[in-house]
Amino acid sequence: MRRAAPIAIALLLVACADTERREPLAARGAEIAGEPASSRSRYNVFACTTCHAARPADVGDRLLPGATLEGAARRPTFWGGDVVHLREAVERCWVFFMRGTATDLDGPTGEALSAWLDSLAPEGSTAGTQAWSHTWPRTVRSLGDGDAALARPIWNRACANCHGAIGTGAGRLGPLVSIVPRDTEREHCATVYPPTYPDATTYMRTVVVEKIRHGSFLGYAGSMPPFSNEVLSNDDVRHLTALFRCP
Repeated sequence: MRRAAPIAIALLLVACADTERREPLAARGAEIAGEPASSRSRYNVFACTTCHAARPADVGDRLLPGATLEGAARRPTFWGGDVVHLREAVERCWVFFMRGTATDLDGPTGEALSAWLDSLAPEGSTAGTQAWSHTWPRTVRSLGDGDAALARPIWNRACANCHGAIGTGAGRLGPLVSIVPRDTEREHCATVYPPTYPDATTYMRTVVVEKIRHGSFLGYAGSMPPFSNEVLSNDDVRHLTALFRCP
């Protein structure tokens, strides 16, 4: 029985040493999460915190495609239940959207990000540890006519963070980010649309729905992350498509 105290002290010292090692790692992970250049791709404009808020208080009035990260290290599943390992969930973002390589996460970058995510899910806390509900339709269609006036507040909350101001792109993340609706109309209004669509505007708006719902991850070109039904309703998306019209 007398040996218990020395053993407890030894375990406490090990825990303290581990904490001292993890704290600077977590701080470095926070820096990586907030810096687009972390992925080392010159084409990347995203940071982890572009699509995710670290804590609920950081969200504000934004509509973000990614879940809040507080508690994420202790969640049972990710990506709407499609992934059960945190490493794979992080890799999806890192590779598909941030244009990094999976091997980046096997070294210091991955270790630092892991320490940061762990720091957002402290032992004994259950905040944010439940699985987030995210669903994405596997097929898309035209959602009908929306209201451009109603689209503007939705745009400001969900789209301006990356694309900047409607029509000018002022405040967008970088020169590779499209100016909406100008660039979209330039690309799609001049194309020959499939005969199943009644006109070029309907076709282009369906492309916009595809872009919002699927992004690059579910097979569409570009680096845009998908917005789930839980983040943007069909009515929200319908109103956003009203911003796009072919002459």
